[in-house]
Amino acid sequence: MTSTIESAGARNVAEGDAQHLIDLETIRYGLIEVARDMHQALMRSAFSPIVRDINDCTAAIHMRTENGWEMVASWEGCMQHAFTSQHICNFTMNEWDEEHLDDGDVILVNDPWRGAIHCADINILRPVRINGRAEFVLHSTSHVVDLGGPIPGGFANGVQTAFEEQLRFPPTLLYANDRPVKSAFNYLLENVRVPASVLGDVRALNGCLVIGERRLRELIGKYDPELVHKGAVYGIEMTEAAMRAGIREIPDGDYTAEDVIDEDGVTDESVPLVMTLKKRGDSIEVDYSGTGRQPLGNVGTAWCEATRCIEGIKFIVDPTSAVNSGTLRPIESILPPGSAVCSLPPSSVSNHVDIGGRIVNLVAQAMGKAMGDKAIGCDSGTLGMLTLGGVDDRPGHVGNPWASFALAGGGWGATWKGDGLTFCTLAIGNCRTSVQEHVERESPLVVVQHEIMPDSGGAGQHRGGNGAVYTITALSETAITVTGDRTRIGTPGTKGGGRGMPFYGWLIPDFDAKDPASLDVFDLRAAEPLFGMFDDKGVPTPDGGTFGLGTKYASAKVSGIVLKPGQAIRVIIGGGGGWGDPLARPTADVLDDVLDAMHTRGYSEKAYGVVFSDDTTIDEAATQARRAELAAAREAGQWSVPTACALEWRTA
Repeated sequence: MTSTIESAGARNVAEGDAQHLIDLETIRYGLIEVARDMHQALMRSAFSPIVRDINDCTAAIHMRTENGWEMVASWEGCMQHAFTSQHICNFTMNEWDEEHLDDGDVILVNDPWRGAIHCADINILRPVRINGRAEFVLHSTSHVVDLGGPIPGGFANGVQTAFEEQLRFPPTLLYANDRPVKSAFNYLLENVRVPASVLGDVRALNGCLVIGERRLRELIGKYDPELVHKGAVYGIEMTEAAMRAGIREIPDGDYTAEDVIDEDGVTDESVPLVMTLKKRGDSIEVDYSGTGRQPLGNVGTAWCEATRCIEGIKFIVDPTSAVNSGTLRPIESILPPGSAVCSLPPSSVSNHVDIGGRIVNLVAQAMGKAMGDKAIGCDSGTLGMLTLGGVDDRPGHVGNPWASFALAGGGWGATWKGDGLTFCTLAIGNCRTSVQEHVERESPLVVVQHEIMPDSGGAGQHRGGNGAVYTITALSETAITVTGDRTRIGTPGTKGGGRGMPFYGWLIPDFDAKDPASLDVFDLRAAEPLFGMFDDKGVPTPDGGTFGLGTKYASAKVSGIVLKPGQAIRVIIGGGGGWGDPLARPTADVLDDVLDAMHTRGYSEKAYGVVFSDDTTIDEAATQARRAELAAAREAGQWSVPTACALEWRTA
């Protein structure tokens, strides 16, 4: 399909006067600045760390057009929200009775089947009326630390229906003419564990929209509604044109990728995921046919994968233009109803992150088949998130309920240009890891270890970014939910690159931060394995080990872990996949990685075929001979790139 938009608006402007073009450009960026101010106000005023520190939030502006409500501007937050935002607005406004809409009315919605990603992400929408008619809708969204249900935080691992999850709101009036609707607030706050935090976040979500409306009306007053409308459409068309130009560079064809979710948290059955990108001209169809049925556990998603896949495509074909509805226009999705990517109610869909992260992995793999040497390795493919909560026992805090999140961070895949990024969260989120000082001040927790995990990034001519090791101990009895995947097989590399390390977890019953052995990630003598691939000696063994051998759990999607004072939990998030043949990696780069503690000497010898003369020197002649031997063994099917994992574990 050939684009009919080489931006009609831009083309007409080019034939008109320069001042008109300047006005449209100013309005386009002015709308983005309004969204930026909304987002910054939200982060400055939010109470919970998941908004204020982790950045699991976003802000957007929607406008009424002939195509319905279209997103005309957003700002960098948790970007997966920006891609679903326009659909939430359409669901809500199509359902709302506009005849009774007044200035200052604010609507709350968090229903996954009305566009939200999961119930823990609450959406606040503020219609802006111009001459008595709603012409814009300002939208803020964030994850909240609790919204009721069986566990704090919203990842109800082990449940099977939405009735067992958090509070679910259809479009509900939250403010009427800028006054709180008492019944809505009472229902919300009396059904959550940490009402002060939730109330603070809701007020922040609404407050940023008040700021946004003031700024938007200033923009409209400076120009006029019709010109602002034209500027917004112009911005949409500019983004659409950029997306279509990037898509045109990809060869036409059908590109299929497959992956699996380990299990669903209820059964031990894996969940197959299949994606076929059908690229024609300047558009793409994303077809999920072949994906497994909706699971019994909570890992399925309502339908948000229709848009999250677009995020992965944009990273590759158009990483610089602004995100608005023009980003979505060139891409269509086919979601088989009743599948893992389009679960039907009343199934549980609270754990969206595992499939969400894997969807971007699938995009990377499918696009890699089209892009040849410019393929990229996958990121970690799991957040390995810890959701924590309880009642505080610390002096001065006794009896206070609390809740918190921990994102350890993983690694991104390598590219043809260089090594992958280390110590960052999944691409779907654009989020950050926790601010540990805030965690310790606001919660009865001590983060004793948060650092780069050696030997966690996939080997390659360019290695994958390394993941993280995260160890946390409790000062009060703490309930923990672990939400993770990639426990059986690490994230894949590309063009001959190796896999990243899988996800692992341990409980340390008698933790002593003053004891070096407690802080030594390679010392497993006092650690009890919770999940992962192990050999019969309890050593992490991704290649040839057995999942669940000697572990407490047969899943990394576990609720109800109780951490008592003096105990610690440790998780390791694997890194990204490697790019290219590791036997072609320059020996100087291998040595630098060993000296920088990104890789250990033992794993480097095994994966890169290097031979060390001593701890700081590589024997180049011996390395050349060794690499030739490994290349010949690989050709004969007797050697393959080992999955990233250290060799120097101590169990006795």
